[in-house]
Amino acid sequence: MPPLPPNKTVVEVFGDFIRYLMECTVAYIRDTHPNSAQLWESLKDSIAFVLSHPNGWEGLEQSQMRQAAVHSGIIEDTKSGHAQLTFITEGEASLHFAIEQGVLKNADLKDGDGVVVVDAGGGTIDVSAYIYGHANPDQPGEDLVFKEAFIPQSYFQGSIFVTVRAMDYLRGAFFHHLWPTD
Repeated sequence: MPPLPPNKTVVEVFGDFIRYLMECTVAYIRDTHPNSAQLWESLKDSIAFVLSHPNGWEGLEQSQMRQAAVHSGIIEDTKSGHAQLTFITEGEASLHFAIEQGVLKNADLKDGDGVVVVDAGGGTIDVSAYIYGHANPDQPGEDLVFKEAFIPQSYFQGSIFVTVRAMDYLRGAFFHHLWPTD
C-alpha cells in the first residue's frame, strides 16, 4: 500500500474522500434534476448520512469515521451535527439491500427462520446471521423483523488478500519455469 500523503492522517484522507463524494453528489443533483437549485436548497439542511463499516468495527473506528465526516464538512462538530451521522455494519447494509431488491421476498420466510449474510468484499469478509421473527414475541402481530442471531464476524480475508496469495503461489510455482536461472 502506498504511504499517506505528507502531513496527512488517515482521518484527513478519509475526510477528503467523503468531501469529494459529497461534491459529486451535489453536482449530480444539480446536473440531472429539474429545478435543482430549489431541490438542493430544500434538502441540504436535512440530510442524514449513513456510513457502513466492517462488522468488527466499533467505538474507536466509528469515532475516527465521525472525525473524518467533520473534517469533510458534511457535518458539524456539534451534538446536532453528530446526530446527522449513523453507522451501519456491512452485514446490516447487505441485509437491507437484499430486502430492498426483493431477494428475500420469495424466500417464504416464516417466524423463526434464519438468514445468513456473507459480504465478501475487497478487504474483509463479513458474516452476519439473523432470525426472522416478531419484534415483540409476547404480542405477535404483523411486526416481523430481522434480529441478530449472533455477534457479527469480520475476517481480513477479502479478495485483495486472495489475489496476493494467488500471485505469491503462482510466482513460486512457475517463476523458475518461465525464467530459468541457469
